[in-house]
Amino acid sequence: MAMNKRYMVTMKRSCSCSMPGVWGAVAHNQGAVVIFHSPKACGHVSSDMELGSHYHSIARQSFIPKQYTAPLITSNLQEEHSIFGGTEQLRRCIDYVVKQYQPEYIMVANSCVVGVIGDDTESIIQEAEEEWNIPIMTVPCSGFLDGEYYAGFYHAAKILSDRFMSKQPTHANTVALLGGRGGPNSTDGQEIQQLLESFGLLVHCHFPGYASLEEIRRVTASALCIPLGGRRSPSSFSMQQLAIDIQAKFGIPFLDHNDPIGWKNTQSWIRKLGELLRLEQKAKMIVQEQNERLQQQVIKCRGDLQAIKVVMCIGRPLLHFQPEWVLELLELAGVNIEGIILFSGLTGEQKEAIKKKLKKYTIIPVLEEDEGEAMIEGADILITTHELEDEAKRQFFLPVLPPLGVGGLIHLLNKLARLARRSAHKGGVLYGW
Repeated sequence: MAMNKRYMVTMKRSCSCSMPGVWGAVAHNQGAVVIFHSPKACGHVSSDMELGSHYHSIARQSFIPKQYTAPLITSNLQEEHSIFGGTEQLRRCIDYVVKQYQPEYIMVANSCVVGVIGDDTESIIQEAEEEWNIPIMTVPCSGFLDGEYYAGFYHAAKILSDRFMSKQPTHANTVALLGGRGGPNSTDGQEIQQLLESFGLLVHCHFPGYASLEEIRRVTASALCIPLGGRRSPSSFSMQQLAIDIQAKFGIPFLDHNDPIGWKNTQSWIRKLGELLRLEQKAKMIVQEQNERLQQQVIKCRGDLQAIKVVMCIGRPLLHFQPEWVLELLELAGVNIEGIILFSGLTGEQKEAIKKKLKKYTIIPVLEEDEGEAMIEGADILITTHELEDEAKRQFFLPVLPPLGVGGLIHLLNKLARLARRSAHKGGVLYGW
């Protein structure tokens, strides 16, 4: 019997848990401790994410040896708690955390088990807070039941702002960055800071993560907020929504624009910031400087990329994939795209949405997976959202979270050129992050 070739293994829908979002919001906040009101296994999810981030930072030489990482404790719910409730288990866990770690504050994330059995965690937290006299907070999410990762991240940030921020005098030319993006020492963090410094702006806090209590309180002294990743996540749980909340409460303006992803959007981001600051001429100069920086790298990479046959393979729905910046990057590099393949793991509705979006940016033929087998086999390099099972193919794995600014484009161009220089007999995956 003949066996059909499978290019990738995928799920038709993706979902995530709100608990890692809570952890992601405060994991590196000095003095914080996070409690997962959950079975012990739930803590391993965030622990593994943190370990992956640790290895990534070492590989990128951005590891900070003394960076604070909040203790992550689980209340260790057992089978009997799903019948009789786990509030007493949570209370014992809070008491242990206070005695063991003497935290400045505690953030509690509820699991889906807690949501199903209906534990009244808020009353337990209020009772423990009155006894121990330290801030103990929770979010209105329960694991997989509501909101996913973005909800956990947003609500953790929202409750920190409600609890610790108060109105204060503005410090001129200061900026608060809202969102993750790996923190102030990441590649994205550094890129944004350099762009803001070109306007004479100083980033003096990164919220909600990578912040001490002093830095959290400093947000309201900012002259401007810059949300990162604001419009890409669901709008009700976005960093743009957090910026709206802060503006409504403290009167701090924010940059209402998509992240500077890709060259066209980076130009637009710079110009929008120039308009907001009334520094339009300065913005034009910065765009020119960034263009020169980009073109220098494009010239270096074009020779390696112009002669290769490239096929782009898409297996992510539009919620997790923006084709415009990828097509723009490949056009800048002079790459010849033979075709675009939509993997069978996508639903019919998702495929139609992608095709409709692609028509706005390209006339490159778009094929179904079974129609594009020959094209995949004949490609020199596959630009892909998923690892393919054929290890002999050279694959460039697109990041789920695109890097920011010209620095991000340069990073991807260098990697793509390096993959093109690799011998055709040496396949394998090169990751774009």
